[in-house]
Amino acid sequence: MWLSIISIIMTVLLSGYLLLKTHQKKESLAGMSGMMIAMSTGMMSSLALGFQLGIVFNRDLQVSSIIAILFGLGAGYFTGKPISVLASLEGMLAGIMGGMMGAMLGSMVGFSYLMTLFVDVLFIFVFCVVVQLFKANQIKNDQPASSGSSGISAVFIAGIVTVALGTVSVGLLLFDQFQDHRVSAASSEHIEQHTVQKKGDVHMISVDVASDGFSQPNIVVKAGVPTQLNFVKHTGYTCIRSVQSAEDRFDIYLEKGDNVVTLKDLKPGTYHFNCGMYMYYGTITVV
Repeated sequence: MWLSIISIIMTVLLSGYLLLKTHQKKESLAGMSGMMIAMSTGMMSSLALGFQLGIVFNRDLQVSSIIAILFGLGAGYFTGKPISVLASLEGMLAGIMGGMMGAMLGSMVGFSYLMTLFVDVLFIFVFCVVVQLFKANQIKNDQPASSGSSGISAVFIAGIVTVALGTVSVGLLLFDQFQDHRVSAASSEHIEQHTVQKKGDVHMISVDVASDGFSQPNIVVKAGVPTQLNFVKHTGYTCIRSVQSAEDRFDIYLEKGDNVVTLKDLKPGTYHFNCGMYMYYGTITVV
């Protein structure tokens, strides 16, 4: 959570820097260069912010979408305003699109070091390229004063270093996730062999939460027998973040490990449950 908050602060500060830079260099920005700067600022700022807000407001896609869209709308408009009306329009539309996509992605994926780092690296790299575009336009409009300058700019080096470090970090996190996923698969086989346990008079049924759904999509229980469902989440390598059932009146956010739901007074029949994003479903049959 703290990593997401730090990423939000970084996104706002760097987006503000690009906005101020555009106003300072508006004389040297025209045509396609100005439009690309406005579009890039609107799109990437709202995408990065929307993703982090989707994590922070993990159960409310509406709030994260509205905030991210409004931020991207404002960033795109005010970045493009000193250039042209067309640049403002490009920035605003890109901001709307980035806000929607970022908020949905953050809400679906949830907190993940891998995705958080990936989005931050992507944003910083685009930021570095936009700053390079500022410099390229300044050199183009002030050719005599810059004709003798040569070499690689610090912004270019920063962009390359950011991508290199990000690539290595993402690779290490992917390897860790893969190892974690293999452990999850092995644990799933063990759970399927010992799916029903008795604790006194209560039947405990374990359901493994995997990357492609539930290990037991169809659960059979006996009427009149106290029953608990244990949704076991071994890894973050899954988009299933919550499980809910309107018929059984439960809605739980899945932490890593055991997540127990008590089924009370179930009458014979079939009851349905699903993940919070309505992508994976299961049934509870009471006989």
